[in-house]
Amino acid sequence: MTQPTPWLTPEEVALYLDVPYPDPTGRVDGSTNAVIALVERRRSDLFTGGDSTAVPPVPAVFVPGDDVHEGAKLWAAQMFQTRNAPSGYAGYGDEATLFDALGARRAEILRLVGWRRPVIV
Repeated sequence: MTQPTPWLTPEEVALYLDVPYPDPTGRVDGSTNAVIALVERRRSDLFTGGDSTAVPPVPAVFVPGDDVHEGAKLWAAQMFQTRNAPSGYAGYGDEATLFDALGARRAEILRLVGWRRPVIV
């Protein structure tokens, strides 16, 4: 049985971050895999196909839109960067401080991914 093509790869995230890949620390793989798991768990509505009654069973495939893909890539990149800069914006010198008080970047990522807002029932 062939494995489906991954919808987000560490290579894409490394290219976006402009860091070498494979990453000897494993941080690119770790952040990418964490975001893939989070998005697939939260956006289960994007799984298509699959047949658990077939022999052998056919797994469903996660098919995100471009917005979800881009949001996940940005999220993995931000997760990678936060080790060096708690604000999530690596690359600024030690003397410079950048604080995103409103969480605008995180809000944009969650909007792209389609993270549903909590609802009071």
